[in-house]
Amino acid sequence: MRNSHFIFIAGLIFILLTDTIFWLQIKRYLKKRRALLLFGLHTLFFVSALVIFQLHISRLTGPDGYFWSGKFIGLLFLFYTPKLTYILFNGIGLLIRKCCRLLAKIIRQFALILSVFLFLVLLYSITLGRYNYKVESFQLYLENLPPAFDGFTIVQLSDIHLGSFGESYPGIRKLIEEVKKLQPDLIVFTGDMINNFASEMDPWIPAFQQLQAPYGKFAITGNHDYGHYTRWPDETSREQNLKQYFQNMETMGFHLLNNTRIPLVREKDTLWLAGVENWGNPPFPQYGKLSQAVDSLPDQACTVLLSHDPSHWRAEVWQYPQIALTLSGHTHAMQFGIKIGDKEWSPSSYLYPEYDGLYQHQKQYLHVNRGQGYIGYPGRIGLRPVITTLILHPSGK
Repeated sequence: MRNSHFIFIAGLIFILLTDTIFWLQIKRYLKKRRALLLFGLHTLFFVSALVIFQLHISRLTGPDGYFWSGKFIGLLFLFYTPKLTYILFNGIGLLIRKCCRLLAKIIRQFALILSVFLFLVLLYSITLGRYNYKVESFQLYLENLPPAFDGFTIVQLSDIHLGSFGESYPGIRKLIEEVKKLQPDLIVFTGDMINNFASEMDPWIPAFQQLQAPYGKFAITGNHDYGHYTRWPDETSREQNLKQYFQNMETMGFHLLNNTRIPLVREKDTLWLAGVENWGNPPFPQYGKLSQAVDSLPDQACTVLLSHDPSHWRAEVWQYPQIALTLSGHTHAMQFGIKIGDKEWSPSSYLYPEYDGLYQHQKQYLHVNRGQGYIGYPGRIGLRPVITTLILHPSGK
């Protein structure tokens, strides 16, 4: 409760202080009564939204809490990031206008242009950009891949976080259609289907049932799927929620590989598919039992591992040479980044050495999928949500 009060007070100070400074910098353009009224109503809207958030949304214990929190966070970013940018650069221009009039004018014009640009980028990111999926394809040459699996195609999905959007969200329908077009041999999901509550899945079960692949649909649990990020009346309620999550995944058509493996047989050859429960560095849970999932598999076996958190790759997977390919998610690439050609940057790189895309250590590969959903900020900035196609080939080919 104390944290909630602190956030409310800090948020209120932030909104009032930012709008006051912004008004002082642009007040000469707000001479008409209508303009002043609109500015006042704008501030009143955000103050009222913050009060509603404090009194109602922050106390929600169901899926709606994430949905409305995301909306509020999105609006704050949309309007206050451009404002802060304008305040900073325009303020610099005001400070130097007496000594460098031309430079000050250029900086102040730049402040306006940059602020408008940021507003448009953020607006796109929380509207069309949040489901503007990019289909990425990788040709992988795996050690000991049986010849019959040459050209075998896997589609990887991850981190959908169904509770972050409403039932009218068009992104899931678009996602299903995009995957169906790819016609993969195998579909895998590498964790975080929900934010906390199994009921988040209810509106979307029929949609995911439409996904079909000759070798099936397989999934593992991510850290959010256990329901640890909310308050339950008791532990029994959380366990019942987790049980319902497993049932819903099966109803969707996903076979869960939690610390288990399954053989995929093509002609007379076998490719092993293994999966572990979430294994991450603290504070994330370490439920994964990799030794159990690959127990007694020979070193010559070719295994594809599903493990939600890419931290697991360095921590344990490197010790198992039969795991040729690991598929992970979790990072979202922080839903923000810049990619120009082969060069990519995201704040996520400061937390995870492997946070997005394909990586290799000796003869082992890791692919980190930045996901199709979002949590917190309701969109994607720069780095689009991605659907990954992995096409397997024997290493000697």
